[in-house]
Amino acid sequence: MRKIKGFKLSLRAHVVKQRSKKAKIDLEAAGLGELPLAKFLERTSKALIPGVLFDTFGHPDADQPILSPMPGLAYSLILATLGESLQPVRAKEASIPEALWPILEEHALDEAVRFASGLIADEAEKDNCELSPLNPLSDSGALEAALRKLDGAAKLGVTLEGGRLSPSASLAVSQSWLAKSKAKRK
Repeated sequence: MRKIKGFKLSLRAHVVKQRSKKAKIDLEAAGLGELPLAKFLERTSKALIPGVLFDTFGHPDADQPILSPMPGLAYSLILATLGESLQPVRAKEASIPEALWPILEEHALDEAVRFASGLIADEAEKDNCELSPLNPLSDSGALEAALRKLDGAAKLGVTLEGGRLSPSASLAVSQSWLAKSKAKRK
């Protein structure tokens, strides 16, 4: 099991713009043109204290059916959190539209998961495996099993409250390890 806390997240302006446009948030009208948005994202990424916890589990594993529905040689669990580190930034940045915060939280969590998934992919490559697409865990039974297996409460302070992860800026995903297919020669 690996725990990494306080790594640097890069929040990319083009992703925030794209997701804001999809959510029908006018960044220009909110005073977040090209340069102000870049500076805001830089300040925010410096203030965030992300943490990830991840491990790989081989077969047979009793929890595999609910945690990793895609059969494979093994599966990895990733628990990512921003903790409460976004709250002080949110309090300071009163001019930022309220609807933009969930977008920033989602983008930061995606980046944290991408970071951990990249490390897992390097391990999988050594074993001649590739990873399945990410499988977000949202069912309370799957979240409970993931927290139990990774010891999320003790290691990152992430708990399960009312069927949801707490702090709310947390995410659990799984990935299956799949054997790479070998090219057939004629």
